[in-house]
Amino acid sequence: MAEKTSRASIAATILAGGKATRLGGIAKGALEVADGVTIVERLISELERAGIEDIIISANEPEPYKRCGREIVADIRTGIGPPGGVEAALTYLHGRCGAVIFVPCDLPGISAGEITALIDAFVAGESAVMVAETASSFWHSLCTVVHIDSLGTISAAIDSGERRVRNVWRQLGVSTVHFDDDAAFANINTPQDLDGWRESKT
Repeated sequence: MAEKTSRASIAATILAGGKATRLGGIAKGALEVADGVTIVERLISELERAGIEDIIISANEPEPYKRCGREIVADIRTGIGPPGGVEAALTYLHGRCGAVIFVPCDLPGISAGEITALIDAFVAGESAVMVAETASSFWHSLCTVVHIDSLGTISAAIDSGERRVRNVWRQLGVSTVHFDDDAAFANINTPQDLDGWRESKT
């Protein structure tokens, strides 16, 4: 890692650039999970509870997220999936933070506890990337903290045709944090996923 990062210098990006084809194109992060609160609004609240103040949304379609009152950043290079959102966020935030915690917009269950554990592990460690893992899904590659100086390597990987973020993380040097609670990292891909998650909370 290029330079040790303090907890106070970590910003956050909610990745909301996916096409959500299994939801008929509906913006996943704008789905309501409870009492009119959307997934992205809940994520913002949990990030704030974890002590993160500088929070942006990575989205190519800004309209669904304007109500959140946060800066919305579009991909510099479109059509390349999650690496495009990561590259755009790190470019946008370069110079105003030391690292960025990324969370995808389709995780309604992640809490400030998991976010704090991931950040604390990154700050205490030496790796450029810290990724969440659970027993059922070895890596949650988009639940990660990335050093801001990783931008050059990420852009070079995209230039070379790499489209899988886990391969980019391996290039940078990655460590993991194990979490026992699979439910915290359950994502919403279909209407059935959303119904199931809502029912689990009633």
